[in-house]
Amino acid sequence: MCQQGMAQRWTLGGGLGATMYKGELNDWHLIPKLSQLKTANTAVHMQVRYQEKQAVAFRGVLTFTGIDGDGANNALPSTGYSLNRFSSPLIEAAALVDYNFLDYQSNRKVRNWTPYVYAGLGFLFVSPKGTGVTPKTFFTSAIPFGLGIKYQLTPRMGIQWEMGTSKSLTNILDGQISMGESPSIFTLKQTDQYLHSSISLTYTLVSVFCPRE
Repeated sequence: MCQQGMAQRWTLGGGLGATMYKGELNDWHLIPKLSQLKTANTAVHMQVRYQEKQAVAFRGVLTFTGIDGDGANNALPSTGYSLNRFSSPLIEAAALVDYNFLDYQSNRKVRNWTPYVYAGLGFLFVSPKGTGVTPKTFFTSAIPFGLGIKYQLTPRMGIQWEMGTSKSLTNILDGQISMGESPSIFTLKQTDQYLHSSISLTYTLVSVFCPRE
């Protein structure tokens, strides 16, 4: 007789979310203002997750969104960015590692849940255009990280919410040169980033193991 294995290894998922750029043309100290929140864009993403152990999972995530910025939203108006604006499509392909704080999916008969943190490496495609920026289409790398919650609704269906940021390794994600810096597709100084939050539905491919007699 075949028996289903206890580990749910492969999971497919997809969902919607929102993203918001943070940099020279849209910056704040602690909490963004309403005018800055209005620059948020809708995001669509797909993911594949592999989990062999209960504490750790590996994911590949593909995100389609956009980023916008207005220099008038900089917390320091004296920087000279006030007349500059930009808009860009953004595509991110990321490889992530999740760390689950609870014993997740150890028994498919139980509706499991867990908070988790994640981090990894991403690759971004952007093409910023606008007023006062230098148009340029390019690929660059980023370091995504954040936190979330997973909840298994049924043995196959689950829901996932997360929020985080992708810290790009460039200072021209917005097509705007950082003050006192040279434009660079790869740098560790004065880098731009984009924040994101999303909710996803996931579908687990349940394996069936048939031991030989």
